[in-house]
Amino acid sequence: MTVELVKSIKDSESRADAVIREAQHEARRTQKDAEAKAESIMQEAIAEADKQSKELIEKAESEARSEAEPIAKERHDEIVQLKDKAASRMQEAVAMLTNRVVKTNADN
Repeated sequence: MTVELVKSIKDSESRADAVIREAQHEARRTQKDAEAKAESIMQEAIAEADKQSKELIEKAESEARSEAEPIAKERHDEIVQLKDKAASRMQEAVAMLTNRVVKTNADN
């Protein structure tokens, strides 16, 4: 009976050791799965943040272009007007310079 009791205790200890090893193995596997899932979630979050930042940049650039276009057109129109005004006064400027050159040469 004592031998059987010792054998029964040893069997129980062996089963307990096996259960502990299996539990440790399962714990490591669960931890690895959790780490992989956390990494996946982090990568998805980074990708989503990157996508959102690109969308925000595109929106800001579009708004900036929308605001800048009327101003650029206005400045372009002013430049055209100034060129037209300068061109219309070109004959007058040439005549004035010609008179000065002729008068200066005549005075010499």
